[in-house]
Amino acid sequence: MSSPLLVKISRDGKEIGTYEAKEAVRLLVYGTLKETDFYWHEGMGGEGELLSKLDTSEGLRLPAEPEVKSQSDNESESIAGQIPLVCGLLIFLIGGFFSVKLFLDSREMSNGFYERDIAEWVAKGLGAISLTSLVISIAIFLLRKKQSKALPLGEPPA
Repeated sequence: MSSPLLVKISRDGKEIGTYEAKEAVRLLVYGTLKETDFYWHEGMGGEGELLSKLDTSEGLRLPAEPEVKSQSDNESESIAGQIPLVCGLLIFLIGGFFSVKLFLDSREMSNGFYERDIAEWVAKGLGAISLTSLVISIAIFLLRKKQSKALPLGEPPA
């Protein structure tokens, strides 16, 4: 069995790494490598060719035109990434409102010490839950935003 074709990839005159041809095509499709990168393999003369012209001779060919996401696709991804933040904000606002209302209403209760004390504890707990949900949703939003940035070379998206 023959060994896989290894290609060296370079960008702006600097070598990025060596990959199997199949892997280089996959990384190109995912956007980790660029069409303007150059490749070179053993037995090839000259300085190399554009990575967009790489043919693995195993049926894998790059599309003639790169696939471009429409603006509506980008907008829907953007909105989907903000759902945890919006949900956390709604829980915070609604829970916070009812927490304050219950706490203020408990101050006016004169029926008994325990009834008033329990109402205050419930109000404080509700306030803590609403604040915690806001903090968690902000953390999730920031983590997703960090993960959506460009991946380092050689690491395909999960």
